[in-house]
Amino acid sequence: MIRDMKPRNRDPGPARGPQPLRAPSARTHVTTFRGLPPILESFGVACEPILKTAGLSRADLDNPERSAPFADIDRLIGLCVRATECAHFGLLMGQYIDIQTFGVAGRLARNAPSVGDALNDLAGYFVLHDNGGSINVSIHEGSVTFSYGVHVTGLKNSNHVYDLAVAAMVNVLRQLCGPAWRPDAVLLPRRRPANIRPYRDFFLAPLRFDSILAAIVFPEHCLTQPIADADPLLRTLLADSASTAIARRDPIMHGDVRRAIRLLLLTRECSRAEVARRLGLHERALGRRLQATGTTFQRLLDDTREEIARQLLCDTDIPIARVAAALGYGDATVFTRAFTRWTGRTPSEFRAQLRR
Repeated sequence: MIRDMKPRNRDPGPARGPQPLRAPSARTHVTTFRGLPPILESFGVACEPILKTAGLSRADLDNPERSAPFADIDRLIGLCVRATECAHFGLLMGQYIDIQTFGVAGRLARNAPSVGDALNDLAGYFVLHDNGGSINVSIHEGSVTFSYGVHVTGLKNSNHVYDLAVAAMVNVLRQLCGPAWRPDAVLLPRRRPANIRPYRDFFLAPLRFDSILAAIVFPEHCLTQPIADADPLLRTLLADSASTAIARRDPIMHGDVRRAIRLLLLTRECSRAEVARRLGLHERALGRRLQATGTTFQRLLDDTREEIARQLLCDTDIPIARVAAALGYGDATVFTRAFTRWTGRTPSEFRAQLRR
């Protein structure tokens, strides 16, 4: 049996009028990248010129209100990787992240009564920190899978983004459970690098490269561990503030639907009915709202499948049949036809061209 930890219920609010179709503005708070200056300096690389390319300064990295588009952050990471020639740059950045990095979601989690409640808070309010990705906590036969997925299209450095995210997940659990905590397994959706020692030294756990998910796996009993020094009154005040901030957002922006699709697509069967349930809507109401913005559920599902397929074909050596199955295709031939329609190339041709 697989079950997700209970999602937060949100009031869908009144339906919006027709809007033109537009891509969601995916942004993330830049405090996530506060480790950039010391990392770059350790490689003898000047920090300020690289930050400037993303319209950032060193002071911005300590500003909890400062955010930047995912596209700028992706370009910034690419510049850092090229400047340092470090194949595990994302892993290094992730080691500077702790639970407070995630703003109100992190403060809520830090003051939760148990680890399970903390992860539930982090998942429920993560969108206030990062609306280009999402985290999920699922339980299967006594094991917890704590995962992160990006639903932004066109990223060129997603392997480093996922290294960063998985390192951050481990830091969060070590902060909640104690510095000696270690996962049962670390799942990374990237090819096995030539040098895996940095990964072994940090995670201290079995590594699974060429994974479908970016995740860590650990025993379910960890969820019941109480959190020392949690402040229940502060948590109540923070929850009220965070719920108000969530309510101000349009729950049926395309990004919310993409997030729900991505969470379901790689962990269970994804359907319009289940996505609607997660957003607190009737299935037909979801269809009407998407239609009013000029799109459909099937279009968003296909867009999400295409982006995940591109990432897995680019960054991993996962067999095409396994990619197809992960995306909900019972037949790899059907996936090949769909991918060819999206890109003009078969999955095999796409992967071969990248390698050339």
